[in-house]
Amino acid sequence: MKKHFINKAFFASIMVSLFFTSCNEIENDTTDARSVKPVVTANQTNFTIEEGETATVTLTTATALNLDMTFKLELVGGTGSFGDYMCSGTETSDGDGFGAIGHIVTVPAYASTGTFDITPIFDLLPEGTETLQFRLYSDSYSRGAIASGSDMINVSVINKTSSDFVTVLDWTQTSANSFGSVSEGSYLGTDGNQHGYCDLDFDLEIYDEFETSVVADSYSSCPESITLDATTPDGTYVIVPSLWTTTGNSLPASDFFFKVKVTMSKPGVFIKEINVDNNWKFSEGGAQQGNPSAYYPIARLTKTGTNYVVKDYTTGDVLASGKLANFKLKSKKNKI
Repeated sequence: MKKHFINKAFFASIMVSLFFTSCNEIENDTTDARSVKPVVTANQTNFTIEEGETATVTLTTATALNLDMTFKLELVGGTGSFGDYMCSGTETSDGDGFGAIGHIVTVPAYASTGTFDITPIFDLLPEGTETLQFRLYSDSYSRGAIASGSDMINVSVINKTSSDFVTVLDWTQTSANSFGSVSEGSYLGTDGNQHGYCDLDFDLEIYDEFETSVVADSYSSCPESITLDATTPDGTYVIVPSLWTTTGNSLPASDFFFKVKVTMSKPGVFIKEINVDNNWKFSEGGAQQGNPSAYYPIARLTKTGTNYVVKDYTTGDVLASGKLANFKLKSKKNKI
């Protein structure tokens, strides 16, 4: 009798299992991850946009999947570089198994569409139209396939210009590693740890012609940046980067001079970069420590309407001027 009871119970459990399995198959109308791969199509693969503008690409599939479908967007050609654009996807990391640096974009589980944005960066450089050529393909999970004709996305990027004047003070020593990931520079402290240069308190100010009052400033960013827009009164101004203090920062294992650059630009029209690598030394401190070299007037700016002329503060030599691109390159609390 006991053996007969066990067999009946086993048979009943099989029937119940089959019933719920059948119900699940009826209720789940999306493709299982183990079945044939859904094919995804991009709604646009060739377009032109201006720096700072955003283009949205929509990926569509006729067959939804019960898991996220993820794809790799990788820059493989053109005249632009990885640093020339932003993408709403997730940036890949070295060693994560996705190959060269790029972005992972997604069609969510149970959805028939997914989107991602491409935004060329509005930089300061005067340059011609750039091109960005992307390859879109299945990532290592390989849950979906890209339709023929949607695997290459070609973007033409038009240079954008501005009527403003921008000055940037940068001491971060930011750089990209061999993979392409960008990181802030750092120095070795006496504590044996690395400390970011952004921890140091540099400032940027623009004074009036007589150097008696600050008309614009940037004290809490890294890098520091100031923008004078076209409504700024005409006149002459003095651009002054400075080091406020090194107090409170970890002492370096070896004393050093800061590597600093000041960039002055009418965006998309002209640009001038000046290196100031030997003016500020960690051990000498900044203005708060009484360093006589804490403030470093670097240039005089003359504004006439939307025309700007930049001259060397000491020599008076013209560094940048005009409404056209005079400099060709490749293709940011008043404390006194």
